[in-house]
Amino acid sequence: MSTLDGYKAVMKDVQAGKFKPLYVLHGEEGFFIDRVSKEIEERALQEHERDFNLTILYGRDCDAEQVKDTCLRYPMMAERQVVILREAQSWRPDQWDKLEAYASKPTPTTVLVIGHKHKKLDGRKGFAKAAAKTGVVFHSEPLKDHELPKWIQAYVTHHKRKIGQSEAMLLAEHLGSDLGKTAMEVEKLALVTQEGANITADTIQRYVGISKEYNIFELQKAIGARDHLKAQRIAHYFGSDPKDHPLVLTVSLLNGWFSKVAMLHGMAGRPDGEVAATLKIPPFFVKEYAQAAQNFSKHAVVRAQTVLRETDLRSKGIGSASADDGDLLREAIARILS
Repeated sequence: MSTLDGYKAVMKDVQAGKFKPLYVLHGEEGFFIDRVSKEIEERALQEHERDFNLTILYGRDCDAEQVKDTCLRYPMMAERQVVILREAQSWRPDQWDKLEAYASKPTPTTVLVIGHKHKKLDGRKGFAKAAAKTGVVFHSEPLKDHELPKWIQAYVTHHKRKIGQSEAMLLAEHLGSDLGKTAMEVEKLALVTQEGANITADTIQRYVGISKEYNIFELQKAIGARDHLKAQRIAHYFGSDPKDHPLVLTVSLLNGWFSKVAMLHGMAGRPDGEVAATLKIPPFFVKEYAQAAQNFSKHAVVRAQTVLRETDLRSKGIGSASADDGDLLREAIARILS
């Protein structure tokens, strides 16, 4: 099960009031761990019950015995108590062994939530196996690039707004894989739009600062159409704002784009849906990739990627004297389109 599917499944049960006695939330992506933990904290107890029935512990300040003793207490004037253990990744391996017996038979009136961030919990341990039988073990992995737009659309829907695929991809490419940062920007956009309204490219440009005309998608489109003037205009814009458009990221994205153009050469005659699924792109982008494949032969694609590799090395001072990133990008595009 993917991270997104697992996250949705856990959140669906929690929001429906279906709680397990044990949640082990672990993995490299801390955003989902924090969100699930917060949702349980808010849903499992009513506000007036939290003073006596909510306990938050930290791995660096407690051990397995303290966690177990806390979980064995009875709730006070409430159906359940909630115990949240944060920063459990700081525990030594032997602490998990000491908690295995509790994981095998957790207290039914306690909801224990364990947050283990930045790395995966060892699934071979007896604790992890016991937790999987009696509770929920959720592995929070970083989302893959092609999953980000879908997640953004879902998060926008959660805030009762709408966003198109192209706008979601624009946010994803600009903001990258930092889900916390992306969530903050979506929440900002929700504040400046009415419930049920569309978050447009104009709104994104105004409040997030992403230009609807000068972005990586427009640059790829211009290169694919062999529009020299537009491509160089966007390259100049990128060069004037290296903080928001770092050369290393632009080169990486263009190289990935050319890789998909290369794949398209081997998919002649395939239906658009199959092409979109294979390339992991929205169907409405297929025509742009098809145009690029017409304008760039297999040999031209290989040459373009060679230019991009050379540009990346030159930006790091390898193979030539240092040069301005904007100049390097403009030169690379000129060579690709020559």
